[in-house]
Amino acid sequence: MKKLLIYSFLAVFLAFPVSAQTGTTTGNTLETDRERVRSEIMEMRDDFKTRMDAEKAELQGEIQDKREALRAQLQKVKDERRREVVERIDVRLDELNARMLDHFSNVLDRLEDVLERIASRADKAEGRGLDVSTVRTAITDALSSITSARSAVQVQAGNTCIVTVTTENNLRVDIGKARKCLHDNLTVVREAVKAAKEAVRKAATTLAQIPRVDEDSTSPSQEQ
Repeated sequence: MKKLLIYSFLAVFLAFPVSAQTGTTTGNTLETDRERVRSEIMEMRDDFKTRMDAEKAELQGEIQDKREALRAQLQKVKDERRREVVERIDVRLDELNARMLDHFSNVLDRLEDVLERIASRADKAEGRGLDVSTVRTAITDALSSITSARSAVQVQAGNTCIVTVTTENNLRVDIGKARKCLHDNLTVVREAVKAAKEAVRKAATTLAQIPRVDEDSTSPSQEQ
């Protein structure tokens, strides 16, 4: 039953925006807290975008140099078709890297949106007198994990795996090494994103475990 409640919380956070807190002074205080969290997330995103754009721009020059070096190395390969295959694979590895990094970035954006809703929900619960200190800690930890994951994405955005041609008969092995390079690099990023996802899930779980967190500020018994 507790697991069902937790998953219900996650579904609500992903699907619906949190309604605004009513009230005057308390409402203004909670709005300030929500704006603080939102401001921190937006600052992280803006900084990330700026750094990613710089990494991508620098990488383009490196990729061009890499392609020219690869063509020079491929002169030792007599079979023209095999040379073309190697060049296509090299291009596809860079394209795969870019697609996966875009995917991971989008996942982190969604996690930040969920975390913002968790923070807003915690504000409302605190406004009703509930202790949400453990949730605040979990939110801080989740933000830190997301920051680490974005750093991993940024580092990989500046990386390209190189096909180093040894001999014509060894092309399969040479290509395999480049593929493994990309796989290993993306695994590092994937694990960082996975850790961020787990940290956000923990924040939602912590909030769900607070007694009466879903109750309205005025229950039917109070109105009678």
